[in-house]
Amino acid sequence: MAKIASAELRRLAIVGARARLQELQGEIAALVSAFPEIGRSGARPVATSIKRRKPGRKTPMTAAERKEVSERMKRYWASRRATKSAKK
Repeated sequence: MAKIASAELRRLAIVGARARLQELQGEIAALVSAFPEIGRSGARPVATSIKRRKPGRKTPMTAAERKEVSERMKRYWASRRATKSAKK
């Protein structure tokens, strides 16, 4: 098998990429003509009923939830201290 210089290989890759780009542009044109509502901009769906929260935003905890977490963590740390002192 003959070795191809990297410059020649790159040139051939560019030729192939351009040909594939033309094929894709033809497919895009066919899709847009079949579905004109999508347009060329890749528009989003017309109506969405899903409300999305901003990332990192959570609903605040209620007082009861905070109390439950506090009690659970107190039990957790008490058991950790107990096992630590039992090991000594």
